[in-house]
Amino acid sequence: MFFFTFFLILIVTLFCFFNKLLKQKQLKKSIKIIFKIIFILFLVLCTKLLVFDIYKIPSSSMENTLFPNDVIVVNKLKYGPRLPRSPFDIPLVNIGYYFNDNARKRIKELWWPYKRLSGTSSIKQGDVFVFNLGITRDFFVVKRCVALPGDTLKIKDAEICTNSILFNSPSTVKNSYKFIVSNYNRLYRELDSINLNNISLQKNGRSKYARAILSKLEFSQFSQLKNVESLQKEIDTFNLKKELLKTSESKWTLDNMGSIIIPKKGMKIKLTLDIYLLYKKTINKYENCILTDKQGVFYINNKQVNTYTFKQNYYFMMGDNRKGTIDSRAWGFLPESNIVGKVQCVLYSNYQDEFRWDRLLKSVY
Repeated sequence: MFFFTFFLILIVTLFCFFNKLLKQKQLKKSIKIIFKIIFILFLVLCTKLLVFDIYKIPSSSMENTLFPNDVIVVNKLKYGPRLPRSPFDIPLVNIGYYFNDNARKRIKELWWPYKRLSGTSSIKQGDVFVFNLGITRDFFVVKRCVALPGDTLKIKDAEICTNSILFNSPSTVKNSYKFIVSNYNRLYRELDSINLNNISLQKNGRSKYARAILSKLEFSQFSQLKNVESLQKEIDTFNLKKELLKTSESKWTLDNMGSIIIPKKGMKIKLTLDIYLLYKKTINKYENCILTDKQGVFYINNKQVNTYTFKQNYYFMMGDNRKGTIDSRAWGFLPESNIVGKVQCVLYSNYQDEFRWDRLLKSVY
């Protein structure tokens, strides 16, 4: 906040100085206009950094909550605005640093420690928010929070449980289903009659089953169709090549995973092989230390340890398009320091290259 306070004081001081110094009316008027422009730019800069920002959805990972080409408004006041951690994070100011060779060499570094101002609300399970993935400042991701710091998470047959309580996923969440079709021509006509003609049906080769990606709402409509039989959720199977969270003996899949304790600030863990495999990526990437395993003996920054205490809170994030997203099931836990803000609404949408009036200023839940 020092930078913003200093900048504001500088504007006021210079304005008063030139206001007294200059006697010519025309020049005085020009100076006032210049200072008004500078002040407006300052307000825009503060609004973008501390109040809200606008982002464009690039992929289908959050369908049917958010669609590609949706333009969203992100509320930074909700959880508290995150202060810049580098001059490259500050619009307009970063231009000068891009032209400085020494500064440009540090473009990927974090110059200042993490600091977040107080917000109006805490993060809740089910919130949809924007965050940085890794420490790359220009790569933003949007997902839904399904588990909070300290929660015990278990995914069983694509259903999410936290602390042994079933998470009530929104009706827009999509999953893969398989079914038998008695007559495809009649099915397509039925889909047209209930405005589900945007659903893509996939035939599985010689198998008698077809499959489709359906939201909860679409599933309830689809299950009533006369030409659909044996409709059931398609559960992901174990594949060693898939890069997912794992322990030494686990055969976790996208639809069956855990139990997992989400790291919480101050939480102490006893280091075992399973714990090491589950948390090492998070510790090494976000906790400013290096955890290693040498023949069953664990080291933090080359110092032997048997426990570890987390330094910040973490969250478990998932895309609403459960089979069409890369999320915490693959890349792990999201640190609080990477969170940008809560998705407030869809400003407007050009989904499928067509302006969508029904999505104009649509709230996001």
